[in-house]
Parts: sequence; structure tokens; C-alpha cells
Amino acid sequence: MKLSAGVVRLRQDEYQTMTERELLGRSQSDERAYSEIISRHLGTVRRLAGIYSKGGFDYDDLFSEGLMGLMNAVKTYDESKGASFSTYSYSCISNRMMNSVKRSTRIKSSEEPMDDELEITSGQSPESILMSSEGEAEIWELAESRLSELERNVLESYLEGKSHAETAEELGITPKSVDNALQRIRRKFRS
Repeated sequence: MKLSAGVVRLRQDEYQTMTERELLGRSQSDERAYSEIISRHLGTVRRLAGIYSKGGFDYDDLFSEGLMGLMNAVKTYDESKGASFSTYSYSCISNRMMNSVKRSTRIKSSEEPMDDELEITSGQSPESILMSSEGEAEIWELAESRLSELERNVLESYLEGKSHAETAEELGITPKSVDNALQRIRRKFRS
């Protein structure tokens, strides 16, 4: 029994010692290789989210966007184009965050004064407020101005009764990302 535990341990460590090239080669069909390459580049996502959030943007939103950029980089990287994966992934992460910042800036510049927004009481859940017929149009206007595109898509799927797994598959993200988006939506509606 001890021997097999050692073999399993060796196999887990094997992924940590692989080169990026080896991991990328396996990442399309091997979930552990995919996870390892993602974990190696999470520092870049965190660092860039920290930099962009200093401009007044939400760190969690930026981190989510950056993570989606990184996941896309793993799926679309082509070594024959001449760039290293680190360079390519940095560009994908940064571009995804910059696009989010641009969208957010456009939304903020077109917002109406805060006095006209619907006040949400803390005694009601965001779901019950959204489902009520009274103020529904105002809620959706608020959602349009406050939620990221990803959060709006997650919210629509949630209100359609889809599971986290179904929503994740539909949007090309992980179920954990769906849960994180729902948590951010709740916080934004309560604030």
C-alpha cells in the first residue's frame, strides 16, 4: 500500500517538473496538465488585476477576466507563431482586462445620476427583487450599468434555472467561476 502511495505521489510531482511545452502539449486532453499550466501563470493574473484595480476597478472582476484570458491562451496557443507561452498568455490576460476596463469606463460615463437608481433593501434577496414584477425594468437597467458582461450572462442563466455546470459549459468557464460571478452579483445588488 505504501508503494502505491509513493507512485501516486511521484505522478503528481511529475506535472510540477514538466516544462511548459510538455504541459501545453498535454493540456488539451489532460486536466492535470491544464491545471498545472494555469496555476503556474496565476501570479501574472493576480499582478495585473492588482495594477488595473488601482484605477478604481473591481479586483475580483479583473481577476475573473484575466483568468478567462489565461484559459483562452492555453487553448489557443500556437508555438509555431514564434512567441513564448509566457509572452502570449501575458498579452491575452492583459488584453482581456483592458477590454473589461474599457467596457466599464463606457458604462460609467453613460450612467445616470445615482439619485434615480432603485434602492434595494437588505431584507430581500437579489433573486426575489429581480423576479418581482414591480420595478423589473429598473432592476434590469441597474444590472446593465453595474454588472460585467459575464455577470449579466450568468445572471440570465441563473434566472432561467440552469445549474452552475450548465451555465459554465454554455459560457466556457468553470462552475467555480459561475459561483464567483453570482457572489459578486449579490454583493453589487446589496450595496
